[in-house]
Amino acid sequence: MIIKNNKINIIAEIGVNHNGNMNLAKKLIKQAKDCGADFVKFQNWKAEKLVTKSAQMAQYQKRNTKKKFKQIDLLKPLELKEKDYFGLHKFSKNMKIEFLSSPFDEESCQFLIQQLKCKIIKIPSGEINNFLMLSKIDLKKQKIYISTGMANLSEIAECINFVAKSKVYLIKRNKIKIKKKSKLNFLKKRIILMHCVTDYPVSDKYANLKAIKTIKDTFQLPVGYSDHTQGIIAPIIAATLGAKLIEKHLTYDQKLKGPDHKASLNPHQFKLMVKNIRSFEQMLGSGIKSPQICEIKNMKVARKSIVAKRKIKIGEHFNFKNITVKRPSGGKDPSKFFKVIGKKAKKNYVTDQKI
Repeated sequence: MIIKNNKINIIAEIGVNHNGNMNLAKKLIKQAKDCGADFVKFQNWKAEKLVTKSAQMAQYQKRNTKKKFKQIDLLKPLELKEKDYFGLHKFSKNMKIEFLSSPFDEESCQFLIQQLKCKIIKIPSGEINNFLMLSKIDLKKQKIYISTGMANLSEIAECINFVAKSKVYLIKRNKIKIKKKSKLNFLKKRIILMHCVTDYPVSDKYANLKAIKTIKDTFQLPVGYSDHTQGIIAPIIAATLGAKLIEKHLTYDQKLKGPDHKASLNPHQFKLMVKNIRSFEQMLGSGIKSPQICEIKNMKVARKSIVAKRKIKIGEHFNFKNITVKRPSGGKDPSKFFKVIGKKAKKNYVTDQKI
């Protein structure tokens, strides 16, 4: 299954919040497990493969780190060694939480597939058009979660067509039509498209949560939500809109140095988010409209019966003056009231006696 037990799966995105420290990384894995996450996710790259030496930092990186040096100078200290990923993968397995990582270059993607034997690859938003890296993906062997930050519908369709090695979608002026419906059943088991807005943190006015439904309706594939807003409201709303996979950054402290801590939840907040999502799942129910178990015991008290309004003698006709409707239930159903009117009483009744 691309998601476990058909429930809403939750990814604790550690990303670079380990600050290059393996001990902190392992503590965050343990915390993710304790918070109730289903997956813990890292990022892997080779800084020299990811950015040019002259690439400038993004505005949010400058804002969150209060630094103005080159991207490579920011990323290099956060880069983990290959042996570190083996260690984190093993530690996650021991903690009984599934390990994920997002590759940011083709060599890192190959490492996840060939060395770590990852069966699920998380495609970051910035790599949705990196066909060189995406060419390493084989959907017969790997499942992919695709973040769609910064992308429009055409770019999402082009990405899916490329990894599917087939023109599943026709693209015309950012309008998407399904060309090969027969391919969808396979893709539904291999791909989750994740709505995302690439900023850290994202202002509420840019969260654009309605896009979850747009993506789901357009591509007819499972949808998720990779959240960068502050707080826990957006992921819960996303769940109500049909997101089957929720990703949220986890940190020990939003005040720590690093580019993503301010868009992350601390353990208390993350645990509360998980609790609320699980409550939402329970509240959804089966969708069948019928009395719930908890209601049945109240039906006798809350519903009513047709009763005598006053003393009624045998042979007397029932009318609006001598019968009415009162609690409790157990007598003749009130829906039969107008069918009873005009009929003769077959016995004597006292006031409030069920008819």
